Amino acid sequence: MTVDPADVLRGYLHDGDRNDNEALARWLDPDVETHSPGGVTTVGIAAQAESWTAAHTGLGELRHEVTDVVAEGELVAARVDVTGIHHGHFLGIAPTGRRIRVDQALFARVRDGRIVEMWEVVDTGAGLRQLGVLSGQQRLSPGS
Repeated sequence: MTVDPADVLRGYLHDGDRNDNEALARWLDPDVETHSPGGVTTVGIAAQAESWTAAHTGLGELRHEVTDVVAEGELVAARVDVTGIHHGHFLGIAPTGRRIRVDQALFARVRDGRIVEMWEVVDTGAGLRQLGVLSGQQRLSPGS
């Protein structure tokens, strides 16, 4: 039975949003390699579980809504709307109580029904502006 890579990515995001770290093993290869903003690369399911826990600690009502998805072979690309309420320390920022919405692009390689590699691109500047850390005119410069 062939598994649709888009369904795997959606399942992964669904269980991540539920903060169900045990369920991540259903969607992730044990040695999953994840490339995140800032040049951070992590390996393994435990690293992904830590990332989801940190996100839920800082953002209540965290949701990832896949708005567009394209899959070809073992590759899948998705445009995702990420929303949450900043209710805890997140990215070193004290809670503001503000609701935020940022764009995210996810690219994943799926083999045997599990994500083996993933790339995340997040509009961090928009999130920081919504949290009041950047003004509407400030831009993030390369290397910041």
